[in-house]
Amino acid sequence: MSAARTTRVAVGRDGRPRQRLPDGRTVPLKGRTKWKRLAGMTDAEVVTRARRDRDARPVPRKHLAEFHRVSLTAEEVRAIRRQSGLSQAAFAARYSREPRAVERALAAEG
Repeated sequence: MSAARTTRVAVGRDGRPRQRLPDGRTVPLKGRTKWKRLAGMTDAEVVTRARRDRDARPVPRKHLAEFHRVSLTAEEVRAIRRQSGLSQAAFAARYSREPRAVERALAAEG
């Protein structure tokens, strides 16, 4: 899976999925997903179908321990943003965060 082919999705105020663009805006999600059909499926059906999809298989429980939550200090976030050459808004959009959340996190710690 490449970053170019990854679609970032957010839930809109109306409860429908929206595509999050690199600049932070959201637009109605276009694609072949039949959301009404998905909403009518049980969790077991969703998992079964996901396991059949080579590009979207769920992670087995035994591998969940390999994932680690990473917490960064405000200075680390600033350094990463500066090295990437991104504005706060572009950085927030790239990592699917609201710009205000990034600003608040940076202001709270430093």
